[in-house]
Amino acid sequence: MNLFAEYHKKFLVLLKEIQKKNLIIIPDKFNNFTVELPPKDQLADISTNIAMLLAKHNKKNPIDLANLLKSDFINNFEEFEKIEIAKPGFINIKFRTDFWRDYIIKIVKFNKKFGSNSNLCKKFNIEFVSANPTGPLHVGHCRGAIIGDVLSNLLKFNGHSVTKEYYVNDYGNQIKSFVDSVYHRILEIKEATPFPTDKNLYPGEYIIDIAKKIIEKNTTLNFKLKEDIYEILEKNSLNFSIEMIKANLASIGVIHDKFIYESSLITSNEVEKTVKNLTNSNFVYKGKLSAPKGELTNNWKPREQLLFKSTSFGDDTDRALQKEDNTWTYFAGDLAYHSNKINRNYDFLINILGADHAGYIKRIVSGVKALSNDKTKLICKVSQLVKLFKNGQPFKMSKRKGDYVTVEDLVNEVGKDSVRFIMLNRSNDVELDFDFEKVSEKSKDNPVFY
Repeated sequence: MNLFAEYHKKFLVLLKEIQKKNLIIIPDKFNNFTVELPPKDQLADISTNIAMLLAKHNKKNPIDLANLLKSDFINNFEEFEKIEIAKPGFINIKFRTDFWRDYIIKIVKFNKKFGSNSNLCKKFNIEFVSANPTGPLHVGHCRGAIIGDVLSNLLKFNGHSVTKEYYVNDYGNQIKSFVDSVYHRILEIKEATPFPTDKNLYPGEYIIDIAKKIIEKNTTLNFKLKEDIYEILEKNSLNFSIEMIKANLASIGVIHDKFIYESSLITSNEVEKTVKNLTNSNFVYKGKLSAPKGELTNNWKPREQLLFKSTSFGDDTDRALQKEDNTWTYFAGDLAYHSNKINRNYDFLINILGADHAGYIKRIVSGVKALSNDKTKLICKVSQLVKLFKNGQPFKMSKRKGDYVTVEDLVNEVGKDSVRFIMLNRSNDVELDFDFEKVSEKSKDNPVFY
């Protein structure tokens, strides 16, 4: 039940009746007009731009056409008390008081589904969070998680089919560093071997927890030779990390429908297949890239490599698909993942990205256009940074150092509902200040309490 959707339908039916009287001409499949709230300075309940959209097709001035439609609107809708025409051709409508009395009764009977518009029924894939599976989620991930979840809920409320998806980047050097970290913690526990000071390792307390779980699960495993047990070690480390991430998400009310693993795309040769498809469509070539902006030219060594023609779709430069050692770039894996989503026949793909991925949007949108022949629409939303304040001072996060604030910490401190409310308190494209004290205090300065 949605007032605007209801009158969109009713107006379309009336327009067809008016056309039968040869008073207007309606283009085929005409339904892109709006029925919405009028500006605040207009004393009306709803407003439509029908006359403005039909004016050119009917070779009439929008104001004249609006006045022509006005009489038919008044005659066919007895619930309309008054109709006024506003420049440049809006039709502003005020309802009778008894209409609102009856409509409020309908709202009460419709209960929680009031406001939904279930006639749209599109198929959406919303990918959000997708943090590296190398540790618990921190506050920065929390904002994107809540934005993605709420957007999914709104789309479901309106009758759409929605898949909430998490892309697990379980391939590459960061995974090797993560598994090495777990292994060294295992040696520390079992052999009293000191944990290395290597800056590439993850020294957080959660690594110790994962190491203990692996030891407990694999009582007969010989941990002295890492190479012999690496696959088991990697699988166990990732499984326990994903369990931790799922628990973090559940604590803020977020549950994903699907977890897609990058490694599965690599092992099933989906990257090769995707690159081949793009090559066959003349979107891939061998060439040399110029030095990136800010890179000293004399330090840059151009080399021939496999490139995607991202500039054909408005990107600033073409994008590399292979590294110097001929392994696939992160972007190549991402193309394969989006090809996988396209093949699942979604009408819309939505990516909720972190602030550090804002510069990534052009290339991945270009990739989706090339892969889908411009038939699948990708929408990217950036979740900007969350600045934490504790005791009046900025509180910095570092995943490697292990001194960051986790989602679990935040929920324990202020509660799930407060976290969700604050994360939605400002637009996703602006930075957000999260003050632990203000969120907890009972005053007008705390939007949750207020």
